Amino acid sequence: MRRFLRLSVALILALVPLAAGAGAAEIAGPALDAAALRAARHAAPGPQLYLAFDLRRGDAPPVPLVVILGTDYLDIIEGGSETLYDFQLRRRLQIDRAASVFANFSLYGDVAFRRFELGKRRAMASMFGDSATADELPLPLRPFWIESDVGFTLGGKNEPVIEQQKLPDGATAFRVAKQEAALFAPASEAVPAELDKSFAHFLRLYLPIHPQILSVIALDGRLPQRLVYVSDAGGARHPVGLVLRRALHRQADYPLPANFEPRPLAGQAQDEEALPLRGLLPLMLQAVAGKANGGPRALADYRREADRALREGHAFAAELTLAEAVMQYGIDAVDCSIGASNVPCHAPAELGRRFAADPRAAKLYEARTAEPKDPQAAVQLWESIKRDDVPNGYVIDAFLASRLSAAGHREDAMGAFARALRGNPYLAGVYKELGDHYLRASRSDLAWVCYDLGRALPGRDPHDPLASVDDLETQLAEDYPEFF
Repeated sequence: MRRFLRLSVALILALVPLAAGAGAAEIAGPALDAAALRAARHAAPGPQLYLAFDLRRGDAPPVPLVVILGTDYLDIIEGGSETLYDFQLRRRLQIDRAASVFANFSLYGDVAFRRFELGKRRAMASMFGDSATADELPLPLRPFWIESDVGFTLGGKNEPVIEQQKLPDGATAFRVAKQEAALFAPASEAVPAELDKSFAHFLRLYLPIHPQILSVIALDGRLPQRLVYVSDAGGARHPVGLVLRRALHRQADYPLPANFEPRPLAGQAQDEEALPLRGLLPLMLQAVAGKANGGPRALADYRREADRALREGHAFAAELTLAEAVMQYGIDAVDCSIGASNVPCHAPAELGRRFAADPRAAKLYEARTAEPKDPQAAVQLWESIKRDDVPNGYVIDAFLASRLSAAGHREDAMGAFARALRGNPYLAGVYKELGDHYLRASRSDLAWVCYDLGRALPGRDPHDPLASVDDLETQLAEDYPEFF
């Protein structure tokens, strides 16, 4: 019984992922309009290098590729698609000029995807055994091609050996295992010093060329007159070539016009994974603006409600209320040294005694402890908890959603996430778990939409569940500075 008393109080915290990180800097997230983004980066006319290439993939006819280098941004236009990388704001903007809209994604999500892809391919390669040589692996699982696609080097015993050969015309050929990998023929024009970082970002973000080769090209300091590389798309080798047609130096404005409207998932109408999130976005954006459900609840309000429930003998309702407060405010919600002194706040020992005597609180504990042993049994326990007599039964849905997602029941999980958010769209913990739900499907772009919106909620507490994402972004920037 004593163990139950202790753990039943800890349950409120254990159900919600917490982190003790400090508050993050302001995020130029998907809720901001174009004018706000421009203001955040103090957008003004500045030096640009406009590059026009012919892009040829295999035997297909060449298509135009336009690359615009700014001092801290990169704009790429190919086949009607425009992507603006902003390294000051650390965002990737998909721009639709015909519709005057844009979608705003996180660069951290892009780099996280590369890291996840690296781990996935390494795991697949390991299934062939340690004795397998690079030549015995499928092309996409060979170290050279993994590193070329994700932009990271693996290290270890199978590190590829890249040979360089200077050709009579001044070009440099790169070979791996005696096969052509890339060819760089420089133009006479050097990359301007103030734009060299953006040029290196273009090479790294757009071209699936091995990082060692890209470093040689960037170090050369000249624009590519001709750049040919071999792609492993589809598991076979395909040549891809860029030929420079025009280079124009100019003074020009930041590429995003101030009157363009933000559409967080613009261009993804046919994306099945994004469709459920699209249905929740209006509510999430209203919450970010503080206009949903009458605004966010104050911590004092949660504590008063929990106190009232305890005085009326409803320990289960009090436990749900405190759990809901933790989802919104993090660990501070149950720290009685924080908040107004004239608002009731109950000590853990007292809460433990009250919760131990409540059958449904006991079932919450049982569901939590069952998870490591039998996730499906835990889901059934969560679903069996009666909550139609409490006003915040959606808190159970918040718990249930993450368990359903982890068990692979993605559609059911999205239904539970939707019920939780409609109940209270200001719960940072739900935004965190919804983002994790998309990470499980390798959709880091959608995950960071959820993380960014959750961190834009009004009155965010620095110790809320999304503080772990702040820490992750700090680590990504430290580990992979070349992408930022």
